[in-house]
Amino acid sequence: MAVYERHRPESTVLYQTVARAWPKIEVEYAVNQQAIAPHVTSEFRRYSRCGILEHGIVRLYCKDCQAERVIGFSCKGRGFCPSCGSRRALQRADRLEREVWPLAKARQWVLTFPHQTRFWLLRDPELFNEVITIVVDSISSFYERHRTLVPDQDPIYLPTAGSVSFVQFFGSSLSPNPHLHMMFLDGVFGRAKNGIKFFEHPGVCQESMFDVLEMIYERLSRLFAKRGYVAREGEVSLPEEDDASVPLPFIPRAPKAYRRKGRLLANPLYRLQDPEMMSVEGWLNVRYRWFSLHAAVSIEGTNRSGLRQLFHYGARSSVNLSLLSYVTPDDPDRSELELRLKRKWNDGTESLIFSQRDFVERLAGVVPPPWFNLTRFHGVFAPNHAWRDFVVPGPKTKRTCPAHDEPGGSVPPPPDKPSSGRAPAEYWMPWSELLRKTVGVDPEYCVCGARMVIDDAITVASSF
Repeated sequence: MAVYERHRPESTVLYQTVARAWPKIEVEYAVNQQAIAPHVTSEFRRYSRCGILEHGIVRLYCKDCQAERVIGFSCKGRGFCPSCGSRRALQRADRLEREVWPLAKARQWVLTFPHQTRFWLLRDPELFNEVITIVVDSISSFYERHRTLVPDQDPIYLPTAGSVSFVQFFGSSLSPNPHLHMMFLDGVFGRAKNGIKFFEHPGVCQESMFDVLEMIYERLSRLFAKRGYVAREGEVSLPEEDDASVPLPFIPRAPKAYRRKGRLLANPLYRLQDPEMMSVEGWLNVRYRWFSLHAAVSIEGTNRSGLRQLFHYGARSSVNLSLLSYVTPDDPDRSELELRLKRKWNDGTESLIFSQRDFVERLAGVVPPPWFNLTRFHGVFAPNHAWRDFVVPGPKTKRTCPAHDEPGGSVPPPPDKPSSGRAPAEYWMPWSELLRKTVGVDPEYCVCGARMVIDDAITVASSF
């Protein structure tokens, strides 16, 4: 077991950049009487204290060799903190793989929205909640309509889909880009003669993608018209950005202040597509009216490590420290920042160059709104679904499921009590255990080989 070494956030490019630029941004916006949402300000202030010893420590003590170790408190932010974001993603992926996802094939559906629609979703979290419900229901109805048959030709009763959805507010360039990563069961759970079983879908094809995307577009169009975002049929009425009645959480003063770096193409063909026509971007990747739907990634239920990696990708944080660096490391105070892209853009762009101030403004634009759930459970994974006890493999007592031909077996069992498959309060894995499972480092392991114990927790500066 490796010996733990304290993470030093104050030495990272991200922390240094935020410490230099954010106080100046707050002062400038206050002088210009521009509002910043309280949860955005709170996110930056908490990040400035994350892992810094002067803001609180836990002291570990070894009884064998009298060695001591101090560990700083975390900010537990949801926006851009790489440490807390990675911890949350690893925790969530581990729990979903162990306690939620059954031995059933998974397929990832990714939906991105047009630019004007993204603006509406950022302004109105309630609208975003309705959009998520419509999108998940449309894909679920696709699976439930195209149900398969039991091998002996017996029909499936009450076919029900299931999904775990992740909401992300950022794109690869850290631009505000709300989109959905939805992990669906690639099939349905249904009741057959011998009880509730999983029936895999025979295969998603390009024609199915067109049908699902067209259904999503039509239902969202009716929703936007009902909410007043569409003036009349075929014409979109985009709210003004300076409308103070529904302000964005943070409006950057220079939203596109970056330079592209790489082998840029003069006239990329992808910009010449007609948005009025269905277009195929790749296998199980279609686009229509600037909506994009992708479903080419699927993983077998027996590939648990692949499932964990897929869940971690959906729950990941917005900033990857390994992709961020100074352009001129010798002069970090005045240097620009280079953000390397994980995948090269279609126009050849490989990285983006920001000023430090513009980069921090981008971070402020991707902080999720408060009390907005970033992970959603639908269908048989929903907390109160009557079949959840029979589907999820979590640590719980299994009940006997009646077969279809037994009394009371033709309908789902009534939810007479809360499902034991929902997340208990103690599912949050201790930080030391998470480090042991993920990176093989134990913060409670002393150099002498003994186990260290928590000696004290100091939260007041005067106690040091």
